[in-house]
Amino acid sequence: MCLMLCPVELFANNHSQNLSCFHMENENRVDNYWRIDSSQKIVSYWNESQNAIENYKVTKLDNKTVAWNQMTNQLTVFVLDKYTMRQSGTIISSTSEGRSEIKKRWFADCVFLSNEEFNAKTGN
Repeated sequence: MCLMLCPVELFANNHSQNLSCFHMENENRVDNYWRIDSSQKIVSYWNESQNAIENYKVTKLDNKTVAWNQMTNQLTVFVLDKYTMRQSGTIISSTSEGRSEIKKRWFADCVFLSNEEFNAKTGN
């Protein structure tokens, strides 16, 4: 019974957890695949267009939240609420005046995947 109602306990008992999250952009479904390694405090992202795994450091990890940043030409901040299994993503850029500006924000629904499911989706 706790497997359905206690995702935090399930997460805490495994050092590495696979995650599938999706959100809608216009009318298109966007799927993202993540591996969260709580012992190493690393989040790995499956970059489908590059056919590669990208690693990012966890910036916050507690019983309720996992947060991490992706730095490219813009900062993308991800926060996963482990109770609701909802993820928020925010793209932040700097204005010419040096102020931070939110360029885009979205919310995704997430589920845990087995290693077999993650490997089937990503080929890794």
